[in-house]
Amino acid sequence: MNKLKLKRALRKATSCGIQHDGWTCGTCFFNMSKTLTNQDWQAVLLKRGDNKRKELDNLPDDIEKSFAKTLAIAQGK
Repeated sequence: MNKLKLKRALRKATSCGIQHDGWTCGTCFFNMSKTLTNQDWQAVLLKRGDNKRKELDNLPDDIEKSFAKTLAIAQGK
């Protein structure tokens, strides 16, 4: 998953870029869809570079699938 593509899609979908380097905040992320979970958010945090893998305690088993889900929601698919 392309980091910049995900960042742009989230920003466009939420109109939020308040987090460092223009990323969407957690509140706006979760407001995109009731199907987004903490696992999806932690995958985004990992991709953004906020945290290292060992610092996250609820990563999805399939991170790429989580990114695809998040991107599809952000793009309105």
